Amino acid sequence: MSILKIKVIKRTETGKNENNRLRADGKVPVNIISNGKSVLGSVERAEINRVLDSGIRPATLISVEMDGESTPSQVFIKEIQRFPATNEVRHIDFYRVTPGKKIRAKIGIQTIGQAKGSKSGGQFVHLIHEISVKSVPEDLKDLIVLDVTNLEIDQSIKVSQLPVPKSWEILINGDPIVTSVNKTKAILAAERSEKLAEKDKGKGKAAPAKPAAPAAKKK
Repeated sequence: MSILKIKVIKRTETGKNENNRLRADGKVPVNIISNGKSVLGSVERAEINRVLDSGIRPATLISVEMDGESTPSQVFIKEIQRFPATNEVRHIDFYRVTPGKKIRAKIGIQTIGQAKGSKSGGQFVHLIHEISVKSVPEDLKDLIVLDVTNLEIDQSIKVSQLPVPKSWEILINGDPIVTSVNKTKAILAAERSEKLAEKDKGKGKAAPAKPAAPAAKKK
């Protein structure tokens, strides 16, 4: 997973007036949250728009270069506030991750390829598009790509069959189906017709009746 980068400038002043001043200067106020503490900062609006327009997902890690810190830290977006009238970004909360410490994240599921069962007339169904997991940042990825090319009619892929790192703890009850190729009404009707035809064929091959015994001769 590629790491996006942004630069954050620390700020000490707070309040509505300070936030409005930052926005007027082309910046977006941000908070970086870690272990219950919050560091205030600001990001260039053009820079954060570039990151958001790149197709960022809930579990996408971002590398933050903050003034006064020699080592970049990794964060993901916890919450975005926007102005309702313009949809412009008003404020962002980031969550700073700690190397080796598991975090909870939502991971998208994307399918690629055309299932063989679909080509045979089956109905392809994608039921689960996102799962919640616990993972260390080093093993985190923001998207699971699932190749469904070899999926035949009446076959499915369950959560336990997803190509994920072994260290992941998937937070879901049971082992539900993620995607499948189901039989259509037309296929089910054809199967019923075939069974009836086989049944009728079997009846037609019944053993012939035994000839009647000859009548007894009169004395």
